[in-house]
Amino acid sequence: MEDLVIEVEPRTSTGKGANRRLRHQGLVPAIVYGGGKESSSVVVNRHAVTELLKTEKGRNSLFLLRVKGTKQERHAMLHEAQIDPITRQFLHLDFIRVSKGQRVKVEVRVVLSGEPVGVKAGGFLDWNGRSLHLECAAESVPDAIHADVSGLNIGDHITAADLTLPEGVKLLDDGHKMIVTIEAHGAKAEEEEEAAAAVTGEESAEPVVMKRGKAVAEEGGE
Repeated sequence: MEDLVIEVEPRTSTGKGANRRLRHQGLVPAIVYGGGKESSSVVVNRHAVTELLKTEKGRNSLFLLRVKGTKQERHAMLHEAQIDPITRQFLHLDFIRVSKGQRVKVEVRVVLSGEPVGVKAGGFLDWNGRSLHLECAAESVPDAIHADVSGLNIGDHITAADLTLPEGVKLLDDGHKMIVTIEAHGAKAEEEEEAAAAVTGEESAEPVVMKRGKAVAEEGGE
């Protein structure tokens, strides 16, 4: 598989004022740490990194960080992203150095397919678990874990242990974690759905922090 390359440049100025000026120039301040080396302050092109990270392949990916104008490069994963809640633009990125073959802990989304027979019969689908916590090699992080719900009837469910994981991928969540349940319609269930939707729709004025891959062991570089 071809590496996803992110070009970075060293960052010498720090602080809120300096970072604000960088963002006005279309750059995102970032830091690269781990791998038994000192942290490095860098900047990345906002448009380029946004295009990579908004794709399915870009989620939880192993990136090759390449220093502009040099032959220096290093594999890393995005550990944390700070996002403006209004513009949805990246404010700051944290990358953690990893090596191919190194085991990492990640959170991967669950994707559903099919229409449950229980929904056709008048029930509704309660999607409780929209992601899974997994451990695998850095270069083998799946884009998503798929769950076929077409055979579910009212009262049926799928747990984390029921899902098929790719070879070499370990489930970190409790196997009894509920992913999907087909429930019978009722006033209480509908009220709970509406309340959950209202909470989800609330916006915060604080920057949103997205956490991504986490290396199991930061030592042991390439």
